[in-house]
Amino acid sequence: MHSETPLVLTALVFGYALVSGLIKRWYLAPALIFVLLGMALGPFGLNLLDAGPGTEGYTVLAQVALTVILFVQASRLDIGRVMRRGLLSFRLIVIGIPLTLMLGALTAALLLPVLPWWEAVCLAAVVAPTEVALIETLIDDERVPDRVRNALSVESGFSDGIALATLLAAVALASARVDPHPADWLWFAFRTEVVSLFMGVSVGLAGGLLVVWSRRRGWLNDIWAQLATLAIALICFEVGEGVRASGFVAAFTGGLAFAFVTIRGTAVSDGGATAVSDGGATAVSDGGATAVPNQVSDASAQLLELMVFAMFGAFAVIDGWRNVSWRVVAFSIVAVFAVRMVAVLVALVRTDLPLYSRAFIGWFGLRGIGTLVLGLLVINRGEIQHTDIIAQTVVVTVTLSLVLHSVTSSIAIRGYRNGDR
Repeated sequence: MHSETPLVLTALVFGYALVSGLIKRWYLAPALIFVLLGMALGPFGLNLLDAGPGTEGYTVLAQVALTVILFVQASRLDIGRVMRRGLLSFRLIVIGIPLTLMLGALTAALLLPVLPWWEAVCLAAVVAPTEVALIETLIDDERVPDRVRNALSVESGFSDGIALATLLAAVALASARVDPHPADWLWFAFRTEVVSLFMGVSVGLAGGLLVVWSRRRGWLNDIWAQLATLAIALICFEVGEGVRASGFVAAFTGGLAFAFVTIRGTAVSDGGATAVSDGGATAVSDGGATAVPNQVSDASAQLLELMVFAMFGAFAVIDGWRNVSWRVVAFSIVAVFAVRMVAVLVALVRTDLPLYSRAFIGWFGLRGIGTLVLGLLVINRGEIQHTDIIAQTVVVTVTLSLVLHSVTSSIAIRGYRNGDR
C-alpha cells in the first residue's frame, strides 16, 4: 500500500467513530459512508488512497476481514438450538439459502447467456451472502420483533459459509470444463470442502476446549479471551491454506466448532444460563464463567470491514459502473431483491409470521463483505473465463444494496409502529 494509505484509513475510522452515534440515527450503513469516502479520497478524487483490489495489500486486508467475520459470526451460533427451536432460522437456512442459490444461478443463465452453467452458479454464490449487521438498527431497534431480528442475524451467519462452499464446488466443476483430468478438479473439490471442514473443526474444537479450560480456572480474563478468539480465527485460516484447502471454510467451520464447545462449557459451569432466542444467536447471562464476550472481536471485525469498503469505494466503484452492461445491472437488481424475496417467502410459507415481517426479512438481504471477498476469490484464482462480469456484478450488487437498503430501512422499521406485523 501507498505510505499514506494506512494513515488515511485509520483517520477515517477515528473520524467516523466520533460521529457514529449520530449517523446511526439516520439509519445509514457505515459501509456506505466508507464507500463514499473512499471514492472521494481515491484516484478519482484527492488521490490519498493508493491500493486497489488487484494489489496484494488490499487482498490480504479483505481476506483477514472475512476470516474474522466468518469465525465471529459462526462462534455465536448454536446449531442444536437452531434445529430444535429456531423454526424461522431453520427454514431460512435449509430452504431459503439453497433456493436463493438455485434461482440466482437460473437468473444468471437467462440474463447473462455468455456464462457457462457452472460460472452462472459461481456468480449466484458470489452475490448470495447477506450481512444484516451492515445497518445496525435492523438488529438493534426494538420496534422490529425479536424473532425477525434473530432470524435475520442467524441466516446472515450461515449464508457466508454455505455460499462459500457452493462457490468452491462450482469453481471446481467450472475448471473441469478446461481440465481433461477429472482427478485434478475432484481433488480440488475434496480439499476445499472436506479437508477444510476437518481442519477447521479440529482447530475450533481444540481452541474452544483450551479457552473453556483456562476460563474455568480463572486464568483467562474477558479481554484476553476475545483476543484468543481472534487468534483461533486466524489459525483456522492459516491451517486451511497451509494444507492447500480453503482457509475461509476452515474459519467458518472452526467458528461453529468453537461455539459448540464454549456454549456447552458455559451451560455447565457455575450455573451459567445460556439464553438463546429464536434462531440460535447466543447470549449468556447469570455469570457463565466460560462465556467469551464479543466486544473486542466485533470491533476488530468492523474495523477491518470498514477499511475494505473504503478501498472498494476508492478503486472499484467508479471503474465498475463506468463499464457495466445493462445485463449485469438487471441481474444484480433481480438477484438482490426479487430472487431474495421469492426465496424467503417460499421458505416461510405456512408459518405464523405476519406477511409484513416475511416481506421485511425478504427485503433486507444486504450484500457486503461476503460478496466482495468471494468475488475477489474467484477473480484471483483465474479459473473462471468471464471474470469481468464477476467484477462488475460485485460492484453493482454491493453499491445498489448499500444505497437502497439504507434509504428504505427507516421507512420499513417505522412500519412496525403498530406492533408485530
